[in-house]
Amino acid sequence: MVGRTKTTDRSALDIYLGALRDHLSIESKAIETALSELPVCEQYPGLCRRMEQDLAMGRSHAREITILLSRHGHPAPVPHETVSSILSTVSGLLHGGEEHDVLKNVLAASGYRAHQIASLQVLIVLARQLGFAQDAAALDCLKDEEIAAAGALEGLMPEIVAQYLAAG
Repeated sequence: MVGRTKTTDRSALDIYLGALRDHLSIESKAIETALSELPVCEQYPGLCRRMEQDLAMGRSHAREITILLSRHGHPAPVPHETVSSILSTVSGLLHGGEEHDVLKNVLAASGYRAHQIASLQVLIVLARQLGFAQDAAALDCLKDEEIAAAGALEGLMPEIVAQYLAAG
């Protein structure tokens, strides 16, 4: 059976805590990416505002995930300790070329945001299965914020494309 990696040695709590650590890595990478991309987006004021908002949200989410980990007796890992392959893919898209390509970056950011939302959905299900209602409620709020951010980025697409074409 392909894709099935759960072993009897790993409890649901272990899986949940691992998923929390993975999500913290996702948030840490999002923060790092936003910090590196902000200086090069001045031609796109709407995108810059969105990135600044996403940076603040990412920092807030990282703090919340750290609190959840601590609540279960597990301090946060060293940043970037666990980074999934999607982060490498996104990072490659964001930094792979010599020139800064806003359209590629925005598309990568959209995919990245979808991954964050899916990660939070998994965490919510795990938290509920484990009876961690307070965790599930906190994670649900984070998911709602991510969904709103994804919608805001989507709403900026026509403006970003028009500015990109005008600059080209």
